[in-house]
Amino acid sequence: MRLAPLLLIPLLAACREQGARPAGTGAGCGIAALAGPVTLLGQFAVPRQTLSTPPATLPERIPVRLVAGAVLPGVVGRVKGEGDSTLVIGVDGNYPGNPQPQFGVLVVDQQGTARGVLLYESAPVEGAPHLGSVSLAEHAVPLVGIQLDPAKFEDANCPFFPAAAAQ
Repeated sequence: MRLAPLLLIPLLAACREQGARPAGTGAGCGIAALAGPVTLLGQFAVPRQTLSTPPATLPERIPVRLVAGAVLPGVVGRVKGEGDSTLVIGVDGNYPGNPQPQFGVLVVDQQGTARGVLLYESAPVEGAPHLGSVSLAEHAVPLVGIQLDPAKFEDANCPFFPAAAAQ
């Protein structure tokens, strides 16, 4: 319990006001960056939100965010298998190698639009069907998916997946 305030100090420092504060900055966004991914994982317990198959259409590029970390561009691909296709998300850019993510979550909104992939350093969601993998240089991790209203885990002023990050 005494460690919680110490964990927030670097987060608040990273979000400190520097001149005029644009949308998406400040302590609130720092807290949302930590709370949102935890909330998202809890949504796997809600019936009919976990994806059992990849969406039929996906953009060629998609933002990939490390939990409470950087957003990197991702490249979307599919590998054809026996009557099925497996999704492969390749992280395009300089991935900070440590610690290593253990799985990724493809986030799809209620309209069926893929918003991005969130990478977690914890054990994968138990029982969630694998949709494919996320490739990080020589390291690949399983990919699961969820379809939900982004307002359930994301502060509108602090988007997890900025559109510019997919470019």
